[in-house]
Amino acid sequence: MNKLMYIGLIIILFSCKSNSIAQEKEKSNTQKPKVEKPKFGDQNDNQITKTSVISNNQISPNTIRLKGIVLEIFENKSICGTLYEVTVRIKVKKIIGSGSGIVNVISSKQEVIFGLTKNQLRNLETLQKKTDVNKEINLVVLEVLCRNSSKTAYKIISFTPKK
Repeated sequence: MNKLMYIGLIIILFSCKSNSIAQEKEKSNTQKPKVEKPKFGDQNDNQITKTSVISNNQISPNTIRLKGIVLEIFENKSICGTLYEVTVRIKVKKIIGSGSGIVNVISSKQEVIFGLTKNQLRNLETLQKKTDVNKEINLVVLEVLCRNSSKTAYKIISFTPKK
């Protein structure tokens, strides 16, 4: 009889335990408010501003964009101890923009001698044909420190003659 009583007790205990939905706890519908994480950087980075194309383009460090008038074209001239096959003396009309890290700033109406890089030597004929003396030219130049770091030289990276 003890065995029947234990079996009956076990059956009663298992029958009380139900898997029905009514006895399960309902999930709460309250949502936790989301905490906004701090944002770094400029909030206006993704906005498109209405400025000119030149000012939108980033300028590399030690680089200057300018307009000038060609005064003379030299061959085999040394600037700051570096021999350039071609150099150009230009009177600066206008500085369009400059990158960071410029040591000696070029000003308007200043006459500067620029060296032509080896990449630009193939464009020498173009420079001489399209650019006469006293003709305006757009330049992108790179400022380079001399060996003694007291002076700077300028190399022409690219140029476009104004028509």
